[in-house]
Amino acid sequence: MNPNEIQMLVVGIAIGAQLMNLLYMWWDRQDARRSSAAAKAAMRRSAGDRYLASLRLYQLRTEREARQAARR
Repeated sequence: MNPNEIQMLVVGIAIGAQLMNLLYMWWDRQDARRSSAAAKAAMRRSAGDRYLASLRLYQLRTEREARQAARR
């Protein structure tokens, strides 16, 4: 191999390494975006579950109070 071919090989390896770094960075950004979306969805589900649980407790309490008022 002459010096020009060796230089082109080194440049090609360096460019390939940089492109792989860019690809990994892009994949990590996509994973972070998906994780963020999943966390937000889980937070919304949790908030909905808490709301429904408190609503059910409220309904049970008002039913019991209404029954006690009807007995009087």
